[in-house]
This record gives sequence, C-alpha cells and structure tokens, in this order.
Amino acid sequence: MVRRVRFLVGLLALVFFAAAPLVAQRFEARVLRVKDGDSFLVERIPQKRVSEVRLAGIDAPELGQPWGLSSRSALRRLISGQRVTVDVIDRDRYGRLVSKVFVGQVYVNAAMTRSGNAWAFSRFLPDAAIRAGHHAARKEGKGLWSLPPEQRVPPATWRETNPRQER
Repeated sequence: MVRRVRFLVGLLALVFFAAAPLVAQRFEARVLRVKDGDSFLVERIPQKRVSEVRLAGIDAPELGQPWGLSSRSALRRLISGQRVTVDVIDRDRYGRLVSKVFVGQVYVNAAMTRSGNAWAFSRFLPDAAIRAGHHAARKEGKGLWSLPPEQRVPPATWRETNPRQER
C-alpha cells in the first residue's frame, strides 16, 4: 500500500511539474551572437551556460525579407558583446527563452520598435513601451516604415509565402 501511495504521489508530482508553465526568472548574461532582429545567444553569468533568447513582444523582419539585415544590424549595435539582464517570460516552440531584455537602463525590446527595426507583437505581450515605440517609428517613417508599403510585410505573413525562411 505504501509503495502504491508513493508511486501515485511521484506520478502526480511529475504531471504537475511537466504541465507547469516556465517560472519567470531573471539572470545576467553576456551576448555571444545576434542571429536576427529578435533572437540571439547569451552566456549566463556565472554559470557559463549558453541559452538562446527571443525578444518578447516584437517581431523583426526575417533575414531574407526587406529590412531583415538592417534589423539584425540594429540589434547587434545595441547588444553585441554587452552584459544584459534577461527577464524570462516563457519558452517558445523552438526552446528559446522569450524575454524582456535590458542593457543597463535601455529596454531593448522597445528600442527595436522605437527605431523602426521591428513590429510590436502584442498578441503575447501587451506592452505599452513596445507599442508606443512602434507607433512613433511608423509616424516618423523610421526604419522598416521608410520602405514602400508593399515591402512592409509583417514577418508572420511573409513566412506563410516563404516557409523555408522561418526562424
């Protein structure tokens, strides 16, 4: 009987922890490599563990679409080699840590929309700073908003017609 109870308790604990959402966490890291305008690799300090981070609340152009390379360059200028604070919100289907990221007092996610290098993507993170940056860049014609309208295709729409370019 005791074995059966222990087994059931263990099974319930396993099911609970497997179904539980990622617990929000904060850590310091050094940026190793910027992959595109909204994802990069970091090395956690002091663990020396490498993690892939995805900026929450924004969607940057894919590298193969208009403004994709410019968006990656903008993110590189902001964070390459820098020490960053990563506030993890979730984990995406690719295993990346979906996060709010800061370099000192600079909120990187919002800086990317404010400079016109990414769209606000409020479906998963309704963030006022990100939305305000998006609207200001659009109004001022900054970054991707300087492109002709037919080239300003949101990444999710662009991926539908270019499936090989995803992620």
